[in-house]
Amino acid sequence: MKNNHKPIARFIHRDRLRSSRLGDTQYYERTTLFAYLSRYLTTDAICRVFSRYGLLADLEYEQDGLYGIAFPFQDDKTRQLISVQYDPATGKQTGEQPIGQHLMKGYDLQPTPALFGMHLLQEYPDKPVGILRNTRDILIMALTDDTRLWLTTGNSNRNGYSLTDPTIMAALHGRSVTLYPASGLYDASLPIAHCMQKQGINTTVSDTAEQLTNDMTSDTRLTIADLILRQIEEEQFYASYPFAEYDHGSGMAPDSFCNLQKQNEQTTPMPQVPDVPESLFPR
Repeated sequence: MKNNHKPIARFIHRDRLRSSRLGDTQYYERTTLFAYLSRYLTTDAICRVFSRYGLLADLEYEQDGLYGIAFPFQDDKTRQLISVQYDPATGKQTGEQPIGQHLMKGYDLQPTPALFGMHLLQEYPDKPVGILRNTRDILIMALTDDTRLWLTTGNSNRNGYSLTDPTIMAALHGRSVTLYPASGLYDASLPIAHCMQKQGINTTVSDTAEQLTNDMTSDTRLTIADLILRQIEEEQFYASYPFAEYDHGSGMAPDSFCNLQKQNEQTTPMPQVPDVPESLFPR
């Protein structure tokens, strides 16, 4: 009988990343995510952070003439590639495709879990780590708080990974890690932090988003990245920040946001919570 079992692949081979479907830095400005972020930030700043995290344009995933952006989840190898489309006006995600399996046609892709940005851990061994759920958000944070290395789980319920996965916790072992849940999800993130602490990861949970949204009446869950963009709109940052209307700037945060963040983070010990939810930031 014919054997229909495909060989198993644990990562996306480098030659498959040279697919005609994928475009590099020259296509960044033709993606929906770039179109959105360029309302707030300079072209140079956006391209710098896109390149740092190894983003690729998805030339076969179009929306109103603009391409999707592909996020590589990688350590020393590319484990998965998630292609995402955004609304250029609002920045909201409008679509998502895990394209790793498509690129590895002929193989059964069973990738080893990895966070987006995890390949940078070796490059910055002494930097504390900040972890968010949304891939878009860590690009904003990488431009506004250079004191941390920003990583993301992705959507743990669909095309992302749980922080409690043993492979991911092993990669973070010995690091100082802060989880940054969206508003309303602080309590739900505490069990994750306790689980990570038991594995030798110095983990805390920031309630910055919680504190900064206390006086808001909207039920929308906001992240610290959302709040940064609101502050840019209200021109509450220093002029040295890489605003879209400026053609200069280092891409680093002014001290004002870093201080604001510190002022709103709780320093009281986290309560003991026994249960560990499956994903970092449940819906």
